Amino acid sequence: MGYCGGTTKAPTYYQLGDHTEAIAIDFDPAVISYEDLLERFWSAHHCGSNLGMRQYRNAVFYHGEEQRKAAEATRATAAARRGIATSDVQTAIEPAGTFTYAEFYHQKYALTGHHDLRAFLEKTYPDPKSLADSTVATRLNSCLGGGHDRKIPAFREEIKSYGLPPKLEKAVLAVVERR
Repeated sequence: MGYCGGTTKAPTYYQLGDHTEAIAIDFDPAVISYEDLLERFWSAHHCGSNLGMRQYRNAVFYHGEEQRKAAEATRATAAARRGIATSDVQTAIEPAGTFTYAEFYHQKYALTGHHDLRAFLEKTYPDPKSLADSTVATRLNSCLGGGHDRKIPAFREEIKSYGLPPKLEKAVLAVVERR
């Protein structure tokens, strides 16, 4: 989670300037293509409406001409799928520029209700970027936010590799198994 698409130096949540809240996705094109990521985005996104606020607007930020062309092509496909004209799509397609990681309290939102776990992770990952980029924090955030795939036995094995203190591991498992 962070801020992108603007010119304001060192944006923060309370001094965002002309940036938009965004996520940055690092991906391996040998595993998933940029076009496949865009397809997932458009299929889960309502491109015919926008909140009107720059901070929360709909946008695809690209790196380079190839990504721009792919974003525009998939925008047209998404519009057709929704039965609207491409010109009615309210999702901006713009160069990414600099991505600034948001403050700690904006990273891994589902963890905010688990204070002891959050405190442990913030000590383990001492800056917002390392917390945001952490596979362990991402996986825990997903599981605690209800995004896990219900394969509890596999998760019980996986969580052992996270390096959590036993008390925190037990607390996470209790929440995940309740769902």
